[in-house]
Amino acid sequence: MAEITPAEDRARFEVLPFDDIVAEAAQLPRAAAVTVTCSPKHGPDRGLETAARLRQLGHSVTVHVAARMVRDRDHLDRLLAGLAEAGVEDLFLIGGDVEEPVGEYSSAVELLALVADHPERPELIGIAGYPEGHPLISDDELEGALQAKSRLADYVVTQMCFDTETLRGWIERERERGMDLPVVIGMPGKVTRRKLLRMATRIGVGPSLDFLRKQKGLRALLSRRSTADRLFDGVAPLLDDSRLAVAGFQYFTFNELCQTWEWHRKKGLTRHDSEQLARSS
Repeated sequence: MAEITPAEDRARFEVLPFDDIVAEAAQLPRAAAVTVTCSPKHGPDRGLETAARLRQLGHSVTVHVAARMVRDRDHLDRLLAGLAEAGVEDLFLIGGDVEEPVGEYSSAVELLALVADHPERPELIGIAGYPEGHPLISDDELEGALQAKSRLADYVVTQMCFDTETLRGWIERERERGMDLPVVIGMPGKVTRRKLLRMATRIGVGPSLDFLRKQKGLRALLSRRSTADRLFDGVAPLLDDSRLAVAGFQYFTFNELCQTWEWHRKKGLTRHDSEQLARSS
């Protein structure tokens, strides 16, 4: 049975589908849950190729597929067949940020039903949630899409958000509205500002003001108003609230995979020690 997040660390690590990430992943001391993003420049096929190589290293892998970058049903069939052949049991379906769809699908809602009913569908299907909204989609449209998608999906991953109360408030509201899927919280990994800007250029969006304006989390990271440490300390207690059903974290590593993995391991150990101390006092 595929896990949304591994029980031992409750974390997934998002990477970009470049050749150097495979070598970096080979340096991890043990297998991890790695999610391979679908970049506007390279599309889902490159993500699938990278995922297959990561699986050969023993990592569990999630592949991002952007609906607006799927050309047609034949392309979808080949992607799902490739996932099955590589042993990938988890697909994260998003709409995608390219302005014009390359084919007949313009949103995750349109493609999800085809994926869910497909004979080679993966065991898990994830969808996106937007606690801070989306610059191009109204809140009402986002809510309607989430409700429609949640009936066919297995979990939700939030956009990268830097405010604990915004995250908690969004999850609580969605629970009240009947959305019962496990939630994975999207948050930044341990990444430098310089690396963030360099990777933004490589994935084809560039460090433009327009890109940064659309990504609230990235603005906060670049301005240093928030840090990964501070956010972890604020968000980690949400995992202990059973009403919220938070499954864990998804770190946007920007290919600082080993650094983020080690940082998360140390944060987890520190949190465990603090909990042990609190219980014994």
